[in-house]
Amino acid sequence: MGKGFGSICIATVMVVVFLSGCTHQLEIKNLRSFQNMDLNSLEKKCCVGIVSSADDIYARILVKGVAKELAKCGADVCMPYMTGTSKKVDVVAKISVRPEYKGSGWNFLINFPGFLIFTPAWNGYVYKVNYDVDVLLTKASNGEKIDAFDLPIHLNVRHADFNRTWTEISWLEVGAIALIGGIVFIGYDDNVSQLVADKIEIPIGDYIAQEIASRINSYGELGYIPGIMDPARITAFIQK
Repeated sequence: MGKGFGSICIATVMVVVFLSGCTHQLEIKNLRSFQNMDLNSLEKKCCVGIVSSADDIYARILVKGVAKELAKCGADVCMPYMTGTSKKVDVVAKISVRPEYKGSGWNFLINFPGFLIFTPAWNGYVYKVNYDVDVLLTKASNGEKIDAFDLPIHLNVRHADFNRTWTEISWLEVGAIALIGGIVFIGYDDNVSQLVADKIEIPIGDYIAQEIASRINSYGELGYIPGIMDPARITAFIQK
């Protein structure tokens, strides 16, 4: 009876360890790479209308982040912007975001034989989240192109949650569950998309917004943007 009780205690301890240490909070290894070293603010106050081309719900969160950060750069932001129905703007920013979500072959080894040293918990599974961001800036008055650019965002992600790490119960048997799980987990975990979107909304939104501000400032050196340096407004001001 003492022997059986001891086995139950060991099994209980194993389960407790399993339940308390089998997650890895979302981590984006290269997030710092998407930081602008220079802080760009709009040199002249202007209103920017944002047109989003993002079918993916999580990509839309990124566009919202761009709008928030663009406002911090000094822009009056109108989002969503629709010609003829929204308020008058000076610049139209068409932002297209095409996401790509990928798993990794490393996840097989992380799960099997990685379960033996709880690798999913301390390392996390490996995922690649990529966003192909295209931005077109035009004058709202006549559609004239101000600038266009693309920003490839490639994120190196680590994460593990109970929906996958439960396979570490292979510690309590022969390991077949972890082996089969490793094969399945080579693919992407859809639960990661929301977590990534929430984490990058502000930092990556700022990265894109500052680039937009920089391009508008550069264009302003070449000519006026209607609504900001409109000759009619200047004349009216002088006559006062």
